[in-house]
Amino acid sequence: MRYLFILIFIFSTEVYSDTYNKVELSEIKKELSREIFKKLERDHYLKKIKKDNLNEDYFLAIIERVDESKNLFVADEIQEYIKKSKNFTEYTFDIELAYELINLYFERLVEFSNFQIELIEEDKFDFNKDEYLDIFYEDNEWQSNFKDLKRLWRLDTKNDLLVAKMSESSSSEPNSDIIKRYKNRIRRINQQKEEDIFSLAINILTNQFDPHSSYLSPRSAEDFDVNMSLKLSGIGALLGVEDDYTKIINLVPGGPAEKSGKINPEDRITKIRQLGSSEYEDVVGWRIDEVVDLIRGEAGTEVEIEFISFDSDNDSSKLVILKREEIKLEDRAAKSEIIDINNNKIGIIDLPSFYIDFEEYQKRKKDYRSSSNDVKNILKEFNESNVDAVILDLRNNGGGALIEANKIIGLFVSSGPTVQVKQSRGYIQPYGSSRTDQVWEKPLLVLVNRYSASASEIVAGAIQDYKRGIVVGQRTFGKGTVQSLENLSKGQIKITESKYYRINGMSTQNKGVVPDIELPVTWDIDTVGESSYPTAMAWDVIRPYRHKKFKLDDELIKQVINQFEFRLSDEPNLNYLKKVRNRYDLNKNKKLLSLNINNRKTQKELRKDWLLEIENERRSGLGLNLFLTYSEMEEFNDNDDDFNNNMINLKNDFQLIESTNIINDFLDIENNNIFSLVKQQ
Repeated sequence: MRYLFILIFIFSTEVYSDTYNKVELSEIKKELSREIFKKLERDHYLKKIKKDNLNEDYFLAIIERVDESKNLFVADEIQEYIKKSKNFTEYTFDIELAYELINLYFERLVEFSNFQIELIEEDKFDFNKDEYLDIFYEDNEWQSNFKDLKRLWRLDTKNDLLVAKMSESSSSEPNSDIIKRYKNRIRRINQQKEEDIFSLAINILTNQFDPHSSYLSPRSAEDFDVNMSLKLSGIGALLGVEDDYTKIINLVPGGPAEKSGKINPEDRITKIRQLGSSEYEDVVGWRIDEVVDLIRGEAGTEVEIEFISFDSDNDSSKLVILKREEIKLEDRAAKSEIIDINNNKIGIIDLPSFYIDFEEYQKRKKDYRSSSNDVKNILKEFNESNVDAVILDLRNNGGGALIEANKIIGLFVSSGPTVQVKQSRGYIQPYGSSRTDQVWEKPLLVLVNRYSASASEIVAGAIQDYKRGIVVGQRTFGKGTVQSLENLSKGQIKITESKYYRINGMSTQNKGVVPDIELPVTWDIDTVGESSYPTAMAWDVIRPYRHKKFKLDDELIKQVINQFEFRLSDEPNLNYLKKVRNRYDLNKNKKLLSLNINNRKTQKELRKDWLLEIENERRSGLGLNLFLTYSEMEEFNDNDDDFNNNMINLKNDFQLIESTNIINDFLDIENNNIFSLVKQQ
């Protein structure tokens, strides 16, 4: 037993240490950094980045990345590193200073964590005292001394403990849970290898050229290949890191997370529980590969995830149970449905991605699986069923194969290119077929949102430019650049090499595609998307490509917009969205968060009461039964089967419901105009 104790003790000291072990820069990584910088200068779309102060901007970006909250460094330290960065000339790059700054960051983070552990162990917090935490960092300045810095650390710690005490998944010992979180953070920091430091430093550099150029370490390159093949079993989410949190970056179309309807990009994961276990793992401060390992598992098994929604209060966590699945092509495949509205038949196509079975395509098999073939077959069925109009739903469609986007446009447009591609040397080439197999000639509506990106934007932009249909929803993501993958001596680099332009000459870059009719949402779309990246490449214009336009009547569109605006003033679903958005706007720049537990509980209950009130207002307007309590409403939403299948959701999808109303208005007005014309004759 004595020897067992010794072994356990030795193991635990290896796992947790209260000091930081500095990571040194090797000659191999130093040489690799030069190789990457040369490739960026030679192969990037911008060639040599047009900045005289590249190194200064680079170090400011490092500081912004590691200390966005301005609670780890003091003002003198920041000025010292800015001064050092100015010693570099325009076209030289040396990663040594970046290592020095990042090492200082981790050293300070360990100091911060140890300070927090001591505070929790002392347990002298008074949660009935009126204190406030500054949660709006944009207007903050760095502290002038360490005394003021530690004052901020104490408030951060108090808030962490308060949130743990209020969490639904919290154990009976929140103090121990939080100490464990801080020790895990220190453990994670001391598990850093040089590859981790190098990846952080070099990717901040690549991001100075644009947000989509990046270095892939050998491990990251392997994970990238796995993600592209979609063979791993999991929840279908791309994860990233922000501060101590693992954050949802994207949802894989057809994956468990996306099908749940309850988890979104920008949400932050706080805890994970394997079904069958009684304990939640607090994963705040964990390495991202450790979080991924917890989430991944055998298909058919379940995992429960606690997360903080991107549009909710800081202490409002949610729980969702997801069944792991192997993401298959069928899960991402186009789905369709036909509905009847006022004697009009509306066909809906939900297209999660632009997919293609490249293996079958390269073998030249006629019946290879692809998004364009699936959509073509759906449209043929719509024609046979005498469908009057089509809604093409591209919401949350992050893109895919350009060839597929081109072919899908060709199903609606008889001829002409779909997009223009500009290379770094200035050469511009139209992309698309001169003749296409147009299948659908009747009215078309394209539904988009802020997460419609890349190929989705090409489709929406082309439909708009050809005046072939109405684009409805929100301004799209704004990714109008193309990346190529190049091998390095170690790992790979993804470099932006060209730019997309619409046939009207306007870039989709940064600004995205602006819909003809904008639908309300509950959050500020400018917080995500290309324009939210500080180093996003600029929007610009080239010469338009001569193209024909369809006869989409501008006056008819004006009438449709008038109908929409009239409905917007009184429609229960749209009013609900507006009220949620107004509350979001009131709270989004909230500066101070109360650290009084009674105030926080009161705020939480008031929020529940408000959500119940506006939901019942919506249900009353729709003639539905009202909920008596918030718990009843929550239980109803948790058990809503519409979120747990592959069917198109027309019951709770306000955006889709309104899109059906818009295209129905279009048909009614068009038919009335034709009837009036016939009557006059």
